[in-house]
Amino acid sequence: MSAALPRKHVLIVEDEASFREVLEMGLAPQGFQTRAVGSIKEAKEALDGGRFDAMVSDLRLGDATAIDLLTWMKERGHCVPSVILTAFATTETTVQALNLGAVDFLTKTKNDIAELTKVLHGIFQESEPGPSHEISDIGDLVGVGDTIRKIQALVGKIARADTTVLISGESGTGKEIVARLIHRYSERAGGPFIPINCGALPEALLESELFGYEKGAFTGATGVKRGLFEEANGGFLFLDEIGEMPLPLQVKLLRVLQERKLRRLGATEERSVDVRVIGATNRNLRERTEENKFREDLYYRLNILNIELPPLRDRREDLPVLIEHFLRRSCKKLNKPSMYLQPDALAALERYRFPGNVRELENLMERCVALNPSGAVGKDLFPDNLLNDLDRGADGPALTPLSIPDGGFDLEGYLTALKGYFLHQGLMDQSGNRTKAAKHLGMTFRAYRYWLGHLGGIEALPRRFPWPKDFPSNVDVEEESPEA
Repeated sequence: MSAALPRKHVLIVEDEASFREVLEMGLAPQGFQTRAVGSIKEAKEALDGGRFDAMVSDLRLGDATAIDLLTWMKERGHCVPSVILTAFATTETTVQALNLGAVDFLTKTKNDIAELTKVLHGIFQESEPGPSHEISDIGDLVGVGDTIRKIQALVGKIARADTTVLISGESGTGKEIVARLIHRYSERAGGPFIPINCGALPEALLESELFGYEKGAFTGATGVKRGLFEEANGGFLFLDEIGEMPLPLQVKLLRVLQERKLRRLGATEERSVDVRVIGATNRNLRERTEENKFREDLYYRLNILNIELPPLRDRREDLPVLIEHFLRRSCKKLNKPSMYLQPDALAALERYRFPGNVRELENLMERCVALNPSGAVGKDLFPDNLLNDLDRGADGPALTPLSIPDGGFDLEGYLTALKGYFLHQGLMDQSGNRTKAAKHLGMTFRAYRYWLGHLGGIEALPRRFPWPKDFPSNVDVEEESPEA
């Protein structure tokens, strides 16, 4: 007889007693160990006093909401995947909840326990053994740093404002990812999202692609073609590398944005279109207007709402979780077992400039997974150009050479111990305050907490790294706000 599968612990937060009972009765037979509470106060007590693999919460809980509970969980460090049930979801609450770690929103009905069960099983299927790490993740917009969190919050606000958007940033920083997130959380989410690269087509072809044409408009126009503006009606048109658009087409684009009307090539009548435009560029459009290479009036019309994406080298605190994210996804894509990056390989990437930004990192992790049979990923799987850049010390910090003992030594263990020692030392120097310790070490609070969890948590540091006898092992001090 095979052993029973371990039951997954789910916290149910629902102030309506009858529906709370429905949830308990519906989830228990599906292999879930449930605990149900009727208020945020009881939920906080349960989360502080026990371990849960997931949480299911109603959005409206008396005078408070699940957003309040998720905010408290985030501040408290409770990394519990959460599903929100509601009949009143809005774009704003959806984005807020996703920013705070919720994995899904479901309609609150007594007859849809099957969908909730499916979502919960999906959470547990994707979870892997090891410490739980706090990751802010909306789609591929992954990160733990303040910069990426501010961008996520800005995406939520911009999604609800039905006007043009300009996204700027170096190639590979994720401009189309952000554009698709704006589409997903906007009121136009049910409409199309159509991308086009304005720098990839010659002027005549780009014009016909955008605006369409009538039969006989030019040689070869044997039929009628709807342009992408018409195809995107009711949704979004994403104009990538808009800074490369020829000046004559900029005039036509400006008119469409202002009048919401267009004229196909060869047509005599205008057609109305309802399209939200997002432009993206890796150029400085302000400078291009001064060089008369981009129309100033179009620039101001596009730049009503704007998002500037930082290069990966300016958000180093996000590197570990991005690596983990792309490794996990590549393993799933290539049907490989789970893999992890060796400490020396991670240390090397922390010194690398990443000229191709997040896209380069994603491609690098897929390469490593494709070439590695299983387990640890080492530097030997990195391409020669990356290793050569590291050898030259391109934009990396100066390293003091150390002599290797005659009998050799465990480099991976040494690097892990070194990081753990400094995490521990920073905590001691700041009297057990993790927020101050993070600042002391030049890290964000969330990056510090990530590595603390990666090394086993506060409780593990006394065992793995030397603590003074007079320093308590059960550090429990009131901390400053992580945003401080």
